[in-house]
Amino acid sequence: MLSFVGEVAQVFVGSLAHPSRLRWRPILFNIQRAGFDALPIVGLLSFLLGVVVAYQGAAQLRQYGANIFVADLVGLSMLREFAPLITAITLAGRSGSAFAAQIGTMVVTEEVDAMRTLGIAPLELLVLPKIIAMVVVLPLLTVFADVLGVAGGMVSGPQPAGRGL
Repeated sequence: MLSFVGEVAQVFVGSLAHPSRLRWRPILFNIQRAGFDALPIVGLLSFLLGVVVAYQGAAQLRQYGANIFVADLVGLSMLREFAPLITAITLAGRSGSAFAAQIGTMVVTEEVDAMRTLGIAPLELLVLPKIIAMVVVLPLLTVFADVLGVAGGMVSGPQPAGRGL
């Protein structure tokens, strides 16, 4: 594992030294697959988590007359804890497993050996674009999850007294 991380870091530094060797098409493709295609599931999970946190928090805080703190509860819990956690778990389970399966299949069918034979570095073509895509996508999806989680809390949160529909 340490050897693999070192090799990937070495390839990354080498591609920073020679930016023309960086392959943009696979990076953009992986950004689409790992990021844009994950928007619906990440958004749904964080929205529903915001609904649940606001509903359960309001029920508990109502007992102490602290309904006003539901917004703080939802905001802080979603922004600091739940949104990054849900995003990371979803991307690791969804995109990470897909990446591992793709590379594993290529190893079994000896495509990686064929790349080495042709003089193509498999780390540059297969691994580095996926890692760069995940580094770009994870913070953006986390912000998206933050927004939808707080929106879910707004939908489910307690309504001010005296305001009916």
